Amino acid sequence: MASNTGRMSVAVSPEKQARLDAIAAAMSRSRSWVVNEAINQYLDLQEWQEREIEAALKKANSADAVFHTNEEVTEWLSSWGSESELSPPTCK
Repeated sequence: MASNTGRMSVAVSPEKQARLDAIAAAMSRSRSWVVNEAINQYLDLQEWQEREIEAALKKANSADAVFHTNEEVTEWLSSWGSESELSPPTCK
């Protein structure tokens, strides 16, 4: 049966290899499985972050986007912890 996986090599320090081996042993998995799982998690995170950034940019560039001035935010933040703490600025 032909494998449908690609091969690549990655150079890591002996310390990282030992850490990978320890994780693999603790999980009763191969080092390759651990590395693939780490890559999957990294890719998922990066793709999520890219989607969220694109969504935020789309919202910020929309006609109904509302921004607060530095003064409004500074006044709010400066009130934190005081007896007259302000509510956060609201979107209009």
